[in-house]
Amino acid sequence: MTEILYRSITIMQIILFSYGMYLLCIGVFGLRTKTCSVDYLPKNKFAILIPAHNEENVIGNLIRNLNQLDYPHHLFDIYVIADNCTDNTAEIANSLGAIVLNRFNNFKKGKGFALDWALEKLKLNKTDSNEINNYDAVVIFDADNLVSGNFLKVMNNKLVSGENIIQSYIDSKNPNDSWITASFSIMFWLNNRFALMSRYNLGLCGLLAGTGMCISTQVLKEVGWATSTLTEDLEYSMKALLHNYKTTYAHEAKIYDEKPLSFLASSRQRLRWARGQIDVTIKYLPLMFYRAIKERNFIKLESSLRMCQLFMIIIAGIILLLGIFKADLITTTSVYYYLNGKFPLVAIFLLYIPYALPILLLSLDSLPLGPFKYLIFFPIFAYSWYLIYFYAFFTFKNTTWMPTKHSRALDIEQLET
Repeated sequence: MTEILYRSITIMQIILFSYGMYLLCIGVFGLRTKTCSVDYLPKNKFAILIPAHNEENVIGNLIRNLNQLDYPHHLFDIYVIADNCTDNTAEIANSLGAIVLNRFNNFKKGKGFALDWALEKLKLNKTDSNEINNYDAVVIFDADNLVSGNFLKVMNNKLVSGENIIQSYIDSKNPNDSWITASFSIMFWLNNRFALMSRYNLGLCGLLAGTGMCISTQVLKEVGWATSTLTEDLEYSMKALLHNYKTTYAHEAKIYDEKPLSFLASSRQRLRWARGQIDVTIKYLPLMFYRAIKERNFIKLESSLRMCQLFMIIIAGIILLLGIFKADLITTTSVYYYLNGKFPLVAIFLLYIPYALPILLLSLDSLPLGPFKYLIFFPIFAYSWYLIYFYAFFTFKNTTWMPTKHSRALDIEQLET
């Protein structure tokens, strides 16, 4: 029995280490900053959609910000989807010139449903081919966001260059508020550089991140929107890729969003993401892997491999749990233990790289120094994901929408200066 356990743990350790090396190899390609080199004349017309549930504290700042974008005003319209609002969100949005779409539905609650409803209403979703709309692309923001002035100009360049689904750089409105907001911000900064930028440089498929997204109406007509999980962004990237539309990245277009202040609030938000990711993996991984093999498509194969992250988290959780009772067994089967004995310099490099990558971001993306004083707490934030995924694994069928309250009413000038 002990021999079987030893072999099983050894295999799990090798799988986990190999997956970590795969992510590291992908991440290395994020060291190069790739942006659109051609500046095209404004051509595309955008429908900006803002799903908002009781966002009177922040919606005004975003609309004023959007009205100042460096893009011809006749080439974009701002729509606020007032979703089951009981406050003054709709009135504020309307007073600032946005087009308000009031939606009330006590059964289908949440951002994904609100977007699907609005896209149908604007004839932008997958509908009869005779339906006509005046837009070339849809841009989606969260109500608490602020947006860089070049946003639509960059998206126009990307669309003219042939890209169809684009995710922007996600920055933070409040990285210095607490160790939680700092950790959240660092997590997104790492994702921007070593997941989105790296895959963009390699020609692979990125992932939408829920806000700062641009989707051409060509894709919406062919793929539609209708999403059914709590992570409509991840799900849509997978749906579109099955139709051979990959998600790309715009490092030079930036949005700022508000990070949760407390550990409890951050855990609730991450629990929703974890449940959605599990749901998406179950629904899309088998089909994506089948298509990858059948079509000999490396992009779909890599996306299948990335979705296996769920299983790696489960394996890591099992190893950590066993380590509480059998620490010596976990140590002796560890690949790091072997490397430390044979190649100590390699082991040291791999041990410290999780700390080196955030520090590297400081120079690569000219990030503020303040949040990095909390870097020592980042492992606590990172390891808490295991507990969240463990709970999500047994409760992912719970698709109750949990809105996040926003209160940081800042102006874009305050952030950019």
